Amino acid sequence: MRSPVRIEQALRSALTGPGRMEVQKRVGWDDSQVSRFLSGGQGIVIDKLDALVAAVGFVLVTAKYLDAVSTLGEVGMFCACARQGLGECGREGGC
Repeated sequence: MRSPVRIEQALRSALTGPGRMEVQKRVGWDDSQVSRFLSGGQGIVIDKLDALVAAVGFVLVTAKYLDAVSTLGEVGMFCACARQGLGECGREGGC
């Protein structure tokens, strides 16, 4: 099983890799600000947080949303059986 990519890892990679200039542009940072951020000497202002997270391909969602998606995937969001009142796909009593 693959270990999950953490936001910290994604940010470090994005701010040091070939696409770093695009990320810097999105948050309005120069090289010195990136260096301070990566070394822990600078934080990020709240109005730039969404741009930085999006720049590395992440989106923020609530745990409630993820729980709902997980439940739908588990019971079969496209389960014709359940929609017809025949029980849940793959479960006893279902089709």
